[in-house]
Amino acid sequence: MPLSKTDFIQYLNCPKSLWLMQKKPNVYPFGGFSEYAKKLAREGYLVEGYVRQLAEAWDNASEFSFQRVFETDDGLYAKVDMVRTRSDGLMDLYEVKSSTSVKDSNPHNQLKDAAFQAIAAKRAGERVGSIFIVHLNKAYVRAGNVNPEELLTFADETARVNALLAETEAEIEDALALLQKNEIDEGSCTCLMLGRAQHCDSFDYFNPTVPKPSIYSLPRIGGAKLQKFVSEDRFDLGEIGLDEVTKLQQPVLRSYKDGQPFVDAADIENFFNVLHYPLYFLDYETYASAIPIVDGLSPQEPLPFQFSLHVLDQNGGLTHHEYLADEAEQPWSLIEALEQAIGPTGSIVVWNKTFENTQNKNMAARFPDKADFLLGIVERTVDLMDVFKTGYVDIAFDGSTSIKRVLPVVLPDLTYEGMEIADGTAAMDGWAKMLAEPDADKRAALRKSLLEYCELDTLAMVRLLEFARGIIVAS
Repeated sequence: MPLSKTDFIQYLNCPKSLWLMQKKPNVYPFGGFSEYAKKLAREGYLVEGYVRQLAEAWDNASEFSFQRVFETDDGLYAKVDMVRTRSDGLMDLYEVKSSTSVKDSNPHNQLKDAAFQAIAAKRAGERVGSIFIVHLNKAYVRAGNVNPEELLTFADETARVNALLAETEAEIEDALALLQKNEIDEGSCTCLMLGRAQHCDSFDYFNPTVPKPSIYSLPRIGGAKLQKFVSEDRFDLGEIGLDEVTKLQQPVLRSYKDGQPFVDAADIENFFNVLHYPLYFLDYETYASAIPIVDGLSPQEPLPFQFSLHVLDQNGGLTHHEYLADEAEQPWSLIEALEQAIGPTGSIVVWNKTFENTQNKNMAARFPDKADFLLGIVERTVDLMDVFKTGYVDIAFDGSTSIKRVLPVVLPDLTYEGMEIADGTAAMDGWAKMLAEPDADKRAALRKSLLEYCELDTLAMVRLLEFARGIIVAS
């Protein structure tokens, strides 16, 4: 059974997950190829296209070839993005990535990726010379047509990859040996020692006795503490003491043990004490891409293209403002629309202020004339998510503070279900489709869906604030 580079990276993250996918595909939980995954794939091809364009302009262009396949007798399969066959008989390997740096750790270890390619090429009879990882230059700023020479960074990783070859050879042999087995111990997998975000797709299959919720519902669980709980076979939250977890994890554990939401009315009241009316509930949608779509942007730099803003006055009056760009452009018009809607006083309420504040700071740096306004917003911003992190915590949130997780638990009548666009990734994809859509009716439908989604984000914050206020009144 062949072992590809993608298979090998999966093996490094969870060996048994690869075995299950290869040996029992009928039970492997294959996920759908999401729109975001399709976007990443398209961008990867775009970056490869610029590498090819650049290489074909070099004086030694005839030495380069693309998508070179190496297959070995022992089952390795590798397709290298670009190779150079040198006059001295050595072959240089080039792996092309759409990241802005070389990633050297799991789950996407690009050095191990390149080491696998080098080993496959050597076993196929080639003498490998230098090994490059081609990635995007994060300092590049688009100005007119894309300049491939400035866009791309050719990182010579020969030394670091060569230092990994012996280790990678051993891992490859272990992977090949595993795939020769028709049966393995399916009782658990190594992901037990990792936080939930790093669990393999087949975690539930290999670990069916892990309850839900479990220790993995504790925010930021990991390291020695997680290893201790796992080694003692303590997955049930009922077996974990409050003195064994962090202050951030305690509300989650208390909610589980008490069988009801954890409420700290004083903590919630502290949040309300810093609010100043009118309240501006703000949410941005942004688009990021490997190849900047407008001048003035760098690779993978977010471009704000939409906002929703609900304004709540002291007397309970609620108004709504919104903006959605109809073309790919710098967000000058977005900022001006925001300036018209936000007054000089009043708190800016967001969900996850790190994100919104980052956008405001970036736009302030890009547009100095608007810096006072945008940085003023940053100073006035408060994070409603904090209330549901320490003030009101329900075990039904499953350790998450995502508004998509909190809202259906607290306010089940307000839902994203059934919406054409129901999350930020879908909004990014929907906006790109809207810009490219030639049919006026389809374009209008996409625009409507984008506006409805973003409006619900800020309306949800209004309703969640009202819910939190009710707790204080009741207490």
